[in-house]
Amino acid sequence: MSNRKPSQKLLVKMTIASAGVVFSTFFSAGAFSQTTLGESTQQAMIEAINDEYRAHAFYSAVIDKFGAVRPFANIVQSEANHINRWQSLFAQYGMTVPPDTFAGQMSAPNTLAEACQAGADAEVANVAMYDRFLGFVTEPDLRAAFTQLRQVSEERHLQAFIRCLNSSSRRQRGNF
Repeated sequence: MSNRKPSQKLLVKMTIASAGVVFSTFFSAGAFSQTTLGESTQQAMIEAINDEYRAHAFYSAVIDKFGAVRPFANIVQSEANHINRWQSLFAQYGMTVPPDTFAGQMSAPNTLAEACQAGADAEVANVAMYDRFLGFVTEPDLRAAFTQLRQVSEERHLQAFIRCLNSSSRRQRGNF
């Protein structure tokens, strides 16, 4: 039996319990990164989600100005899905999701044709970004995300913006 008084035992138990709470709070709050990813891979993930935030904000600005026009009305939802995917991957790797600093900060061009050109240019840059990341990222799940998002940019979004540009030029010439 211990020589400690009951109040000392209680104090020791409370100290141990509070230390456990502090310790678990410290680690669950993200103060300690759980990821084993290299710095360049972490930066690629941050750049990728920021690119999705930027695209979503720009396409939303176009919709606000011109209405729910194609392809912006379709692609803006796709960008939201991409953001959700990145948020899941950040959580999986124990990384803090960067805040969306682009929402409400983008403006639409003067014409729909200019918006379509900006969209096409952004998708070309997007493909180049993913190509760059695929040159060094080794984690299979991240490579799969980069590969799929690259393919969507090149084969779907870019093609939709090219159709938008062609349609805009026909409207401008009066050929409906």
